[in-house]
Amino acid sequence: MKDVVANELTDRAEQSNWMYRVTKVIEQQTLTQLEVETSNGPVHRLLAINDAPLDSAQEKQETVRLEELIRDPNQQLAVKKQYDADERRLQNLVRLLPSAFLFQYDGWDGAYLRLDFRPDPAFVPPTMESKALQSMAGTMLVDPQQKRLAHLNGRLVENVNFGFGILGRLAKGGTFEIERTQVSPSHWKTHLVDIQVSGRMLLFKTISKQQRETRSDFELVPKDLDVRQAEDLLQSRPDYQAIAVHPIPLR
Repeated sequence: MKDVVANELTDRAEQSNWMYRVTKVIEQQTLTQLEVETSNGPVHRLLAINDAPLDSAQEKQETVRLEELIRDPNQQLAVKKQYDADERRLQNLVRLLPSAFLFQYDGWDGAYLRLDFRPDPAFVPPTMESKALQSMAGTMLVDPQQKRLAHLNGRLVENVNFGFGILGRLAKGGTFEIERTQVSPSHWKTHLVDIQVSGRMLLFKTISKQQRETRSDFELVPKDLDVRQAEDLLQSRPDYQAIAVHPIPLR
């Protein structure tokens, strides 16, 4: 697992940008969009809502939103700050995997090595966010040749309390699923993120996070793209033009 984590962090540190198709299911709504990574963070364009292509008013709203992003350096900075913060948070959690869990060989799943994992009682979470690792168990699939993480399926086996339960709590039974796919000889990207958790935060505010996101059709793009170039690239994509000209429901 230390080798797997080292390879994942090395991949993330290497500068490469990708364009891909995204489908997000957030509670009862499905959003389909194209997204491209840039040096200033990701830029996306919405294509469809609940499998229905955008109408003319929605298309105009998307165009206005992107034009404002292109013109406003403060918006771009905010996007980059949020993206960088998310990346640091994810990297920190990945780095903790070998010390947070105890692993046990559980056979094979096709070409992948299957490992069961459970919390290591000796693990002391260094941050509030990493407290969830103390209550998570599940299975991982690892590519044994490249030593890369292919799939993680975890569940909360007990409640997670923040600040002795005063600041918040995640309820036992919540699930997390991540699936990774190889997109080049040296790069793997996240194909699926599925989060189903509930609880409460900041005293009595109930939280319920049900989100499923899939990414596909990965395509390498120049790593020095700016926001304007990213928008031009999104509009030049055949799938965007097909939806704009021929409003056919996406399947």
